[in-house]
Amino acid sequence: MQKQSEEAILKKIKQREIFTATIDSDAFTLKIEKYEPAFSAAIHNGGNLRSELVDNCLLSQAERYYEEDPFTGSFIEQQPITLIAHDSRYEYDLNRHINDCVYETAWGKEIWKKPLTEEAILLSKEKHAQFYRIVSALVEALTEDFGQCIVYDNHSYNYRRHERDDLPVFNLGTTSVKSTSWRPVIETWLNSLQNIVIEGVHTTAAENDVFYGKGRLAGHCHSLYDNVLVLATETKKVFMNELTGEADGLVLSSLQKAYNQAVKNNTLDYIKKLT
Repeated sequence: MQKQSEEAILKKIKQREIFTATIDSDAFTLKIEKYEPAFSAAIHNGGNLRSELVDNCLLSQAERYYEEDPFTGSFIEQQPITLIAHDSRYEYDLNRHINDCVYETAWGKEIWKKPLTEEAILLSKEKHAQFYRIVSALVEALTEDFGQCIVYDNHSYNYRRHERDDLPVFNLGTTSVKSTSWRPVIETWLNSLQNIVIEGVHTTAAENDVFYGKGRLAGHCHSLYDNVLVLATETKKVFMNELTGEADGLVLSSLQKAYNQAVKNNTLDYIKKLT
């Protein structure tokens, strides 16, 4: 995989180049096969942790993996524009504001043997800031070219910790969306989710049921750009054993294929209506 500096990636976006590049810190990979008014992100797909942080971390890799979103990058890998993160949310959480992106505790657990140094915290925060500079450059390029764009913000969630047994397979969070003009686009994507067919799984979809779309990618875009809609979509971990981390090969393969096709079809419908 070709590595590029932030400056080089920003230049390629500005010049509307077709490319695939991993940022030189290995934090994320951006792929652009063609420019269209939509891109897909999986910001918690990865589990990498800097070596100095691994040595200081109280949690095992398996414990960290439990709260991450493995395989979500594969749900969107066939899309023309993808932004897939490789770092663990325990290094810095891209779904939180930069002021709160480095954990001291998380989900009731202490994270560090010794408090992080200011230098370590600043390095993590800079990687967070760098990611969002790339996001801004990308959405600004797409909105300049097409007038508006949508962002598929893909996550997964643990469900065994909940008391309910009727949790949706897909949850679409929309509470940070400011304009009602996006309502038809939201309804179309929600309908697409409801109609995804997964081998061995009864598909259900709901809006603002378990999660409400208050994560940082949605907050960043919705606060800065009126012409950008983030579709914050959570997938129930029906494709894996959330406790052991073992994937269900049949369900995962079916979900990967169906989800990629759903995003593709939904984007084509969005572009058709936009033009």
